Amino acid sequence: MGFCNNEYILISVSYSYYEVYTNTQRAFSGLGFTYGSDEDAAFITTWLEIFGLDGIKLLKLKIEELDNTFNASIDPSKINDEFDCENKSFLVIGPGLIDYLVSKIDKRDDFKLTFKNCNDPIFLIPLLYKYAKKNIYSQFLLDQKIDVQITNENIRVNREIISTNYQRNFDLLLTKKIFNEQKLDINISSSNINNMLSKGINPDKKSWDQISKIAFRTFVPESEESRAKGAGGGDAND
Repeated sequence: MGFCNNEYILISVSYSYYEVYTNTQRAFSGLGFTYGSDEDAAFITTWLEIFGLDGIKLLKLKIEELDNTFNASIDPSKINDEFDCENKSFLVIGPGLIDYLVSKIDKRDDFKLTFKNCNDPIFLIPLLYKYAKKNIYSQFLLDQKIDVQITNENIRVNREIISTNYQRNFDLLLTKKIFNEQKLDINISSSNINNMLSKGINPDKKSWDQISKIAFRTFVPESEESRAKGAGGGDAND
């Protein structure tokens, strides 16, 4: 915060992709996410933040729910025409679930699934875009109305999906067929992605500070032993 002409001026702090990813990865580790799952969740959050979809704010809203409750188990036998998320966050179950659903269309052109009790579908978008680059496209539909459309060229999103309190059932369509492009509130062109990645990220300060506090849980407390080992580093034989 700066001071000029007897007035305080709030200075926005900019971070790199790596800084945001690393801080959120540590925060997920502090919340009890397992190794690998913390990296997946950090990727999701950072991706959304980069592209103006409020990843850091959304994570802040989920902290209390996620704190030491990690359980990413999914029963594939319960995935048929519909799937009940049982109010588990897609930050937790999304990576494994999307990998499984994509495997279902290896030998077919499309696959549609109705989701129930899933309150944060926004967190699926980065995962689905990874597969769009492999020509597996996706849509979120509510009563045939499209809220999200993801192809290898564009990510299109209606603003109402940017929420951690999405109370409606919705359909997820995965397909190898080409979509007719839809006009939605937000359009992110894949041709601009590298340019956006190179820019600084300016997360909401209050949300960033709260996430940073969670990340501090992963730091080794200073002690005589930690100082002797270089803050817990030890050697390869410890």
